Amino acid sequence: MMMKGDTQVPIELLIQEEAFQDELNRLRIEEGYDFAGVALYEYSSTSSPIKWRYVSGSLNDRYKLIILRKGRGLAGMVMKTGKRMIMSHVSDTLTPGEKIKYPILISEELTAVIAIPLCHNQQIYGVLLLGQRDEKPLPNNQDLNISGKLWAFTEEM
Repeated sequence: MMMKGDTQVPIELLIQEEAFQDELNRLRIEEGYDFAGVALYEYSSTSSPIKWRYVSGSLNDRYKLIILRKGRGLAGMVMKTGKRMIMSHVSDTLTPGEKIKYPILISEELTAVIAIPLCHNQQIYGVLLLGQRDEKPLPNNQDLNISGKLWAFTEEM
């Protein structure tokens, strides 16, 4: 496991931006979600800020303004723990005060989400967030295996 401040393989070596966006769009549509987003470290260091770099099905561009740290927000929590997080009903899981700590939920009006760590060679590079709006339930694929669906990323470290 990497220590704070360690550097990773540059993300550019793992993904090609345009093709990665196409893969994310396809994954969102095929799996039946309203929203899909990928948050990554801004730089090739695990101590750098985390930003939503790729999105599909977004309502607006506010996600571009969200800057997180490891352990903060949905992406930061999943990157810290290395474990997927599922909220089948955000309103039942979080109080309005707690929801403020998860700005992507507010900006994209997400009511149900699943967040999956994106790993490669035993390192966490980012988080895949899949979500629903308007109280729609999560599709019956909460055990979704992302291996082979987003380039070289898997969920396992």
